[in-house]
Amino acid sequence: MTLGHYPPARIVLQAHADHLSRQVPSVNRYVNTAVIADHLTQKPPERLSCTAEDRNRILQQYLATLNRDDWSETVRADLDPSTDYFTWFTANVAARLPLRAFPDANADD
Repeated sequence: MTLGHYPPARIVLQAHADHLSRQVPSVNRYVNTAVIADHLTQKPPERLSCTAEDRNRILQQYLATLNRDDWSETVRADLDPSTDYFTWFTANVAARLPLRAFPDANADD
């Protein structure tokens, strides 16, 4: 099932991004949010039941939360760099997104 078959997907994503921006950062919240943001960048908007403008606005809201100082500091402090997950995350998700917490992973830098 994709979000494209879920008509209120845009509303749910927007509500999640709004709610998340008010949450205390944690490593689990960070990586889950980054995976969602990465998914938003990888899929055409219609596969997410939203317009390009809606998708871009929601994506920017997720990235704004991820790039806050407190969120960046939390993930750097709590995500164990010796794990396979860290290796996968930085080589894939962090490499595709402009994440302040992982500047060395960003292919555009």
